[in-house]
Amino acid sequence: MSIKNQIIEFSKSIGVEYIGFCRAEYTDDFIKRLNYSYHKNYNCEFQTTEVQKRINIKEYMEDAKTFISIALPYKTIEINKSKPYFSKSSLGKDYHIVVKNKLKLIEDFLQNNYNAKTLSFVDTSPMHDREIAYMCGIGFYGKNSTLITEKYGSYVFLGEILTNIYIEPSTPMSSLCGSCDKCLKACPVGAIKKDYFIDANKCLSYITQKKDDLSEQEQTKLGLRIYGCDTCQDVCPFNHKAQISNIEDFLPEDWNININEDDFLNISNSQFNKTFKTTSAGWRGKKVLQRNLIIAMGNSGKKEYLDILKRLNKNEYLEKYIKNAIKKLEVKK
Repeated sequence: MSIKNQIIEFSKSIGVEYIGFCRAEYTDDFIKRLNYSYHKNYNCEFQTTEVQKRINIKEYMEDAKTFISIALPYKTIEINKSKPYFSKSSLGKDYHIVVKNKLKLIEDFLQNNYNAKTLSFVDTSPMHDREIAYMCGIGFYGKNSTLITEKYGSYVFLGEILTNIYIEPSTPMSSLCGSCDKCLKACPVGAIKKDYFIDANKCLSYITQKKDDLSEQEQTKLGLRIYGCDTCQDVCPFNHKAQISNIEDFLPEDWNININEDDFLNISNSQFNKTFKTTSAGWRGKKVLQRNLIIAMGNSGKKEYLDILKRLNKNEYLEKYIKNAIKKLEVKK
């Protein structure tokens, strides 16, 4: 059995269904697109503005030969979006931990069986997870820049391993979007551009994570979102038939989907750390998530929120958002 097939079989044994391989280098076409994206200022604060940092793989491993990419499906339930909500990707256990644990098992397998050097990455490095996953044949790019798999749509978390051993590359998938442009039309802020580009600074998922003051327009556009945005994914035909994940770590806790607004806005730091800190949204911190909930309550039109908002202890960061939310609800007929 080839090294490639041995790794695939091991990955299946630890619950990793999607795994692929590619050369440890980016294509000229991708580098051109990356430069164009930077030129157009499409990158938000979480994305490095140094192109060389994103493409210079040798900086991380001088004798790197192969990328190994994995995808873990995370869709478990449909979310009630008639009230303030967290996006699908932020339910359950923090995916950084879950994906990293799977990568660590594969790294151990590579080191023990092939004496391989390895480095693993999950979303927080300059590595471009989606491009690597695309090159590894995990899925194809959607027009909303997500990576779409045949079985789970774009509801997947990605991670990769860089190694110094050669593994036969997988075959990338061609786009299956065709003339469909539902994601472009559905985006409330026009963040999705033509030719598979996205302006991350406009994306509502980024806005929910942004610590800076939000304009009144941004507050209105957030609607009922507390963290993340599923809009462009929810309208995608491939996601309509996406299968449910069987990974228990991604099952939501009750408090994560049935939010008690009063409790969350008055939660102590220690209680927040015990509950929300363990999710993918928790890293952003209590104040930002409370801000977003206050904005969502103001956007809801539900006057029953007025009592909760008026009883809140105002601090410098939240005060203007509380006032705006109260104002919106009081003028609502």
